[in-house]
Amino acid sequence: MIVLGIDACLGRCSVALISEEGAIASKSEEMARGHVERLAPMVHEVLAEANIAPTAINRIGVTCGPGGFTGARLGVSFARGLALSNGAQAIGISTLEAIAAQTPADLVLVALDGRRGDLFVQIFDKGVPVTPPEAIATDMLDIHAAKHGAPLIIGPDPLPPIDPVIVARLATLRGAEEGPPRPLYLRAPDAKAAMRPVLR
Repeated sequence: MIVLGIDACLGRCSVALISEEGAIASKSEEMARGHVERLAPMVHEVLAEANIAPTAINRIGVTCGPGGFTGARLGVSFARGLALSNGAQAIGISTLEAIAAQTPADLVLVALDGRRGDLFVQIFDKGVPVTPPEAIATDMLDIHAAKHGAPLIIGPDPLPPIDPVIVARLATLRGAEEGPPRPLYLRAPDAKAAMRPVLR
């Protein structure tokens, strides 16, 4: 099985290819913006480096949030489009799950900065979710952790970058019945619809 892993949710744009034998090729670039322009070329570069045709991809794992609204939408839309055109299966992986899977500790709390005085958090035990993903006030982090057995807190600063190889590996663990990925939002977007003028 050839699996493509994609992350565009946080401060990087990252892709990787893996097979049953392990990682084949990967690429990751730090960027605050520009994911839209960079993602497709980066996937093309990784496929070319591995000498693998897009049609050989069996499954696509993509981070779907929480994180940047634009990055989550971009990654999910790209993965679903590529899967549809190549006959592959696209699977959504939360950024919180991906970060937890990179940590050797058993009980962990992953915390992402929501940038509005809040944090996006979730607790995992050996990679299995203990709590649902949720938004909490920044000053509630220690209290939230204490309520759930004082797990190791990962983030919000510094936060380890998401490894696209891990995203791909997590996708291999999902069943064939997994539905198509959708962006995971824990609050409404900051942008508001512009008011339309009233014509008289």
